[in-house]
Amino acid sequence: MEPLYQQTHKQVHEIQSHMGRLETADKQSVHLVENEIQASIDQIFSHLERLEILSSKEPPNKRQNAKLRVDQLKYDVQHLQTALRNFQQRRYTREQQERQREELLSRTFTTNDSDTTIPMDESLQFNSSLQKIE
Repeated sequence: MEPLYQQTHKQVHEIQSHMGRLETADKQSVHLVENEIQASIDQIFSHLERLEILSSKEPPNKRQNAKLRVDQLKYDVQHLQTALRNFQQRRYTREQQERQREELLSRTFTTNDSDTTIPMDESLQFNSSLQKIE
């Protein structure tokens, strides 16, 4: 169990360092970095399943500590997964805003017709009706 735990723990720290690369990656390579991180997270989840099985087979005096260590790793990986999803959501929102901005900038605006109409709001109509009463 110990070698698999050490390997998984090392992978978690590697992912944490790769998360910093997401912020500095250019638009073309950000998808590759995201995919690498997601693949590593998926691999860690499979390792964690195996570690849970192995921790339940530990001797009774070591079992609780082993399960605690595995739970801590699982907690760390879930936070990494959430951080990746948050980054992807922010990136998607930013790209969508850029597309909308470009669409607005490339749009050519024209007048509707030669006639201009101004809609009257309710307060103006109310004021007009009050003046008629007096």
